[in-house]
Amino acid sequence: MMNNTEAMQAMLAHIGSFKGMPMQNVQLANQPRKDGKPYTAPANQIWAKITISNAQPFIASIGNKPRTRTVGIIFIQLFAPLSVSTIELSRLADLWAEHMAFHRTDHLEMLEAGIINVGHSAEIGNPSSMNFYQYNVNVSYRVN
Repeated sequence: MMNNTEAMQAMLAHIGSFKGMPMQNVQLANQPRKDGKPYTAPANQIWAKITISNAQPFIASIGNKPRTRTVGIIFIQLFAPLSVSTIELSRLADLWAEHMAFHRTDHLEMLEAGIINVGHSAEIGNPSSMNFYQYNVNVSYRVN
């Protein structure tokens, strides 16, 4: 059985192996940049914010002792400046979905990936701006 930290490390390793966009355009939730500064979105390129959110574990089986299963979702929020083609954003969402869906590492299973066209989105920290067009790729996972 993988613990939470091992599962997160496996997910981050798989995310880091994605070749469809520059990794400097990917913001991992609550992860400091190498230079220690907060993330700054590129001005004229698509960028991503990735958050791993696990849910409450549940009892999956009972033998000598109960065994739990942890489930959750990986949220890949893709943001394109309004001057960038929505088709390019959609293509990138397809690439992320293909990369993430049905990947398995040890006791971690990434399941289906869904793509959601969110539409116009405000800049993070500035809700009055509508500077981006957003797609989300949501990937369900479970740790057995």
